[in-house]
Amino acid sequence: MHLKSLRLQGFKTFARRTELPFSRGITAIVGPNGSGKSNLVDAIRWALGERNARGLRGQKMEDVIYSGGPGKSAVGMAECTLTIDNADQRLNVEFNEIEVARRLFRSGESEYLINGSRARLKDIDALLASTGLRQDGYAVTAQNDIDFVIQAAPALRRELIEEAAGVRRLRDQRQEAINRLGEADRDMRRARDILNELSPRAEELRTQAASAEEYRKVADALKVLQGSLARDAWRKAMVQLRKALARQQTADHKRVAANQAVAEFEPRYAEHRATLLGAREARWRHQEAVADVRLRLAESEHQARIAQERNLAAVQALEALQRELERLDASEQAGTRVVDELARGVEAARNELEAASSALQAAVEAEQAARDTQGALEADRIARLKRRHEAQRETASVDAELRQLEGRRQFLSEQQQQARAQLEAWSVRHATLSEEFDRRSRIAQAAGHELSEVSQATASLEQRQAETEAALEAARKTVVEREAALRSLEAELGALRTLRDGAQRRWPIRSDANWERLLELIDVEPVHRVAVEAALEGWLHGWVARDRGSFESASAALAAADEARDTLLYPQDSDTPAAVPDGLLPIIDLVRAADHAARLLNHLLRGVVLVADRSEGARVVEHHPELRAVTPGGEIITAVSYRGGQAADALLEVQSRIRDAEQALDGERHAALRAAEEVEQLAAVRSALTAERQTISARVDAARTAAAQAAGALAAATDGVQRESQQEGQLRQQLIRIGGLLQQAEQTEVETLGRQRALGETETTADLELAALEQQIVEVAASLRDLTDRRQETELRAALARQRSDDLDRQLERAQQTLRSHGNELAQRRAAEGELAVQPALINEERLRWLETSQTLRVELETLEAAQLPDVDTLAALEAQLREDEQRNVTLQVELAHADDAWTASVADHEAAQIEVDRCALALREGGQEVEDDTEAIEDVDWQKTEREVSRLQRRLDAMGAVNLLAPEEYAQVRDRCESLSAQLGDLEAATAQLNELRQRLEEEIDSRFRTVFQSVAVNFQEFFAELFEGGRATLRLEGEAEGNPLDEGVEILAQTPGKRLQPLTLLSGGERALTALAFLFALQAVNPSPFYVLDEVDAALDDANVMRFNRVLKRLSADQQFLIVTHNHSTMAQAEVLYGVTLGEHGISRIVSVRLHQDALIPVGERSA
Repeated sequence: MHLKSLRLQGFKTFARRTELPFSRGITAIVGPNGSGKSNLVDAIRWALGERNARGLRGQKMEDVIYSGGPGKSAVGMAECTLTIDNADQRLNVEFNEIEVARRLFRSGESEYLINGSRARLKDIDALLASTGLRQDGYAVTAQNDIDFVIQAAPALRRELIEEAAGVRRLRDQRQEAINRLGEADRDMRRARDILNELSPRAEELRTQAASAEEYRKVADALKVLQGSLARDAWRKAMVQLRKALARQQTADHKRVAANQAVAEFEPRYAEHRATLLGAREARWRHQEAVADVRLRLAESEHQARIAQERNLAAVQALEALQRELERLDASEQAGTRVVDELARGVEAARNELEAASSALQAAVEAEQAARDTQGALEADRIARLKRRHEAQRETASVDAELRQLEGRRQFLSEQQQQARAQLEAWSVRHATLSEEFDRRSRIAQAAGHELSEVSQATASLEQRQAETEAALEAARKTVVEREAALRSLEAELGALRTLRDGAQRRWPIRSDANWERLLELIDVEPVHRVAVEAALEGWLHGWVARDRGSFESASAALAAADEARDTLLYPQDSDTPAAVPDGLLPIIDLVRAADHAARLLNHLLRGVVLVADRSEGARVVEHHPELRAVTPGGEIITAVSYRGGQAADALLEVQSRIRDAEQALDGERHAALRAAEEVEQLAAVRSALTAERQTISARVDAARTAAAQAAGALAAATDGVQRESQQEGQLRQQLIRIGGLLQQAEQTEVETLGRQRALGETETTADLELAALEQQIVEVAASLRDLTDRRQETELRAALARQRSDDLDRQLERAQQTLRSHGNELAQRRAAEGELAVQPALINEERLRWLETSQTLRVELETLEAAQLPDVDTLAALEAQLREDEQRNVTLQVELAHADDAWTASVADHEAAQIEVDRCALALREGGQEVEDDTEAIEDVDWQKTEREVSRLQRRLDAMGAVNLLAPEEYAQVRDRCESLSAQLGDLEAATAQLNELRQRLEEEIDSRFRTVFQSVAVNFQEFFAELFEGGRATLRLEGEAEGNPLDEGVEILAQTPGKRLQPLTLLSGGERALTALAFLFALQAVNPSPFYVLDEVDAALDDANVMRFNRVLKRLSADQQFLIVTHNHSTMAQAEVLYGVTLGEHGISRIVSVRLHQDALIPVGERSA
């Protein structure tokens, strides 16, 4: 599983779509400061869910969207996609490749995607929870965040280890359980408060319900009496209703007659009115038609005049357009000439640029030739100066030789005289020297014998001392190896004990020698451990007491413990073992234990036998129900039960490994003690040998001094004798040699004088040649300056020619663009000319159409003016008849209104009577009485007696005061509410107990996993720290309150760099802090590797030596892991298989260049632009 690619678009400086493919191993991202390297790291963190804008080096989250640059507008969206290879199915999904993407729009909307489907950040965290790839995980180390591990609080370091242990999900479940506990506790408090409030209210409502019941009985009696009164009132209302109905019928007859008279008159009236209106309407329509025709005639004539004016305007516009076309043609021709001239200018400028370039090349070559000539002359001058200096030195040597020969000649003369005098004194000294030689010979022989003896003793002592030093060094190395093995075994033993004790509860009894776990007292062969563990399941963690008193005291203490539960065992004399049928193997025969434990095991394993498989066990217990059968796989079969499945912990295996580790630890401790004792013994022997050597060294020095003195004296005597013996012959030979030397010196002096004269002539010739050569060098230098000036002038001309060429190119492009614009405008004007050419004819046709319309309208107007219309007398007669009809209509309408008013009044009386009847009927129905149509069957009521009884009952109701008639219903509701709350409270208490149990179980599992992983991380941290610091020591320690929750314990780092004492991490240098943090991150990686790691300039604070060690570790880990590292260090770049170079281009947009390193060669693999 590894990161295959990173795809960006619109993220910070990566404005355009950019994709970076990655391979396994190390990928280095390099580039200058500010080019956008760290933006790639920010993109990975952002895609993984980083929600803190400051963590991405911004003020708000919208800052990650590219904000534009000079000449480049801002984009509206940022997107980042991580493609992860899941071919090994480490992520438990069905896809071999997973894409995790995040988008952010400038409007503030954002979304997460998994393989193109929208998802939540919670889904991404759940998907990557077991890999350390979270926004707050340890897989991505941003810039300047390497000190986070050092400066972070111990609780934050614990979170990193928990991330490696994979307990973050359990942490979330525990927190969810705690939140649900808080909610349940809040709901319980609220339910109790509501119950406390409702209980008094229920009692009050119960009293009110009794009062309401009594009130209801009195009210029912009152209602019966009021019903009899209401029935009598209903009978009287029915009588009034019948009278009102008769009056209504009479008024209705009158209203019908009036309506009939009106209906008979209205047709005649409507006919007269319609005739008058028709005549009037005919005159109005004729007038409107005449006016409309006149208006249309005026409009036609007006449109004809307008068409004539438009025709004239079109002709004028056509003439103007033709003049404009002539002007544009001339402008186009001028533009064509300008373009041609500019093209010729461009061609000339290019020719000039080529000529200038050729001249520049020739000038550069001439300048280079002059420089070569100058260099050759300078070399020749230097050679000649060297030869001149050699000649001068030879001349000085000859002069010195002449002076030496002169002095030698004088010296030889003096020596010749001294030799003659010494020859005369030799005979006197010879006798004295012979006697002194004999005496010193005897002293030298004695000193030589003493020195030989002492030298032999010294050689023997040095050999013994070297052997002792070698043995001491080997012993010290053995001690160091034993100590390392001892620490390793202690760490392994601690991890095994943590694994064994992970599920055990805290033992409430103070531990002493009287208590041992049953698990620690037994030993079983590996092949039978699963079966024995299953047979003793539930007893292995029990504590075995050695005596009865300890058992009783521990039982009392355990019974009083609030937070502990455990098993106490006491071995007693076992009964006779249960008889096991032949052919079956008792489990007790497979267990080895101490005597007191064996008695206990006889009791615990009574009737337990080992069988081959489940079927055999079923047959055994079928024939022997008193037995329990156990298979080698840990299955337990009895006559009434079966227990199987995978055991949670192989406790006997772990205990066996603990026992082996303890034995190995004891052996290593004894070996370490023996090695330390051997070191002390060898150190004592070395001290004794050192003292003895010092004594012998003093004797050797004394003997050597005496021997040297004797040898010196003997040598002096010998030399004196020999010298004196030889002196005579030497003196005689010296006289002869001195004479020859004098003659030789004189001859040599003559030869040397000749050499001196020749050297003087040679030096003079060399000075003349050197002067000529220097003059030539000056001339060449002047020529070189001229050539340099000419080359610079040529470069200037070439630059000017290039500038002119560029200017002409731009002018030509603008002229061509202008010419194209004129061409387009000319084409448009010509098209407009074609359209205008046909306008006059069209407008003239339109004018003719309007003239024809005008002629037609004049004819229509004459026809309308000649038409016949009703005269004024006819209209007057019609109006008089209509006035008479209107007066008759008014009279009929007044009569109809009077009839309607009478009918309305009767209807109102009828309705009032009906309302009274309905009211009385409603009162009867409310009183529970039936309403009958036969009013004669209703008996009369004694109103006075009935009203007195009603008054009495009413006073009784008034005396009862205000009564809550809804109290029975409210009481029933409150009672049901209390019962429901009591049931809910019971459910909440049960759920709280389950949640507390779940939280405790999760805390135990989290603590167990954390401590197991913590031991591994601590061991790995020590190894990586020692490798990065070469001899340093470091470890991890849990810190917390003694009575606090173990899950709140923080992780403290203890580190001691080589040559320094143990000190706080904050006092370490920047490089030491960085290496310590890297060692911690590598230790986490070794426990739970992430698919890839991103390191942003983590080597910035390291010197060359530390960088080499860091790179060595990084290279070793890259064999199995993928690393993406941002760096400026060349040593780190050399470790990478692929290099990505990031540069900042125009508009502030980052560009990517990739290079693959293979077999010490750089192979470019692509260039990408953002």
